[in-house]
Amino acid sequence: MVVYMMAFVAFAVDIAKAVRVRSDLRLEKKVRKRELATVGAPADPDPAIAAPSVEPDLSENASDDAAVPENGGGMNALSFALGAAGIATAFQLLGVVARGVATQRVPWGNMYEFSMTGAAVIMAVFLLLTLRVRDMRRLGLFVLTPVLFIMVIAYTSWYLPAAQLTPSLQNSPWLVIHVIVAVLSMSLFSLSAVVAVLQLLQHSRESRLEAGEKPRFALLDRILDHLPSAKRLEQIAFQTTAVGFVMWTFTLIFGAIWANYAWGRYWNWDPKETWTFIIWIVYAAYLHARATVGFRGKVAAYFCIVGFVCVIFNYTIVNTVINGLHSYSGL
Repeated sequence: MVVYMMAFVAFAVDIAKAVRVRSDLRLEKKVRKRELATVGAPADPDPAIAAPSVEPDLSENASDDAAVPENGGGMNALSFALGAAGIATAFQLLGVVARGVATQRVPWGNMYEFSMTGAAVIMAVFLLLTLRVRDMRRLGLFVLTPVLFIMVIAYTSWYLPAAQLTPSLQNSPWLVIHVIVAVLSMSLFSLSAVVAVLQLLQHSRESRLEAGEKPRFALLDRILDHLPSAKRLEQIAFQTTAVGFVMWTFTLIFGAIWANYAWGRYWNWDPKETWTFIIWIVYAAYLHARATVGFRGKVAAYFCIVGFVCVIFNYTIVNTVINGLHSYSGL
């Protein structure tokens, strides 16, 4: 968590630096326009001087370093943040493995272990995506926030000492298969939810800019200026949700097979099974509507968020409050 916090601070420094640089560029352009107007020069300034535009390029192919000059080839805040996040993720994955070695079983037999494994997988997936999708690098601060929150809750409220599994979970290969796929899908849903929230904020900002309105929160507006456009964020949310949905489908199928192995029936309408199916329905509706009737913009983001709220409810309330066949939280 300490190394994650170092990465968190570095991501924040990177955003602060980008905000400062872009503010300086805007101020420089305004000053230049006043000077040109004072001396009676043409309205259009020299392209070489006015190269940085008022609104940075946030298109799909835009570089996230376009408006921020490099610092002479040394390690900047973003590089340090990504490196620290990678080291912290490696430490956390090592901790998950160590838990498994200590118990001589797979290290996700209760909510604490599942949460720690899930947080590590979220970061691992995020870091892998940054290698292929450059725009993801700008979202590190917002991805780390829920990851740290999950770790704090897991350690303070759900922690359990290393111990053997309950008898119903022992000697079943489906514990490995079913839970691994569930962790991967929930990690992708977590990332898509974070991106969907940012998409809503960015959409609101872009709508105000088009209407010529002043920003309600200047600092938030400047931070969003550093992020991809709402359209690009929606694309990222859709892609991560689509992959997560495929994995969630296999989670549902593998869970049914395991239920038949454990209880003699593929489906028992247990609260956990029911909510897993509800989550599948919500995300299926989102993907279907977006593909067939052009589900775009804010409504699509709301669907991502609603789906993730169902995931959180299924993982917390169903696991800890509602009794059923899947009461394996250990709490």
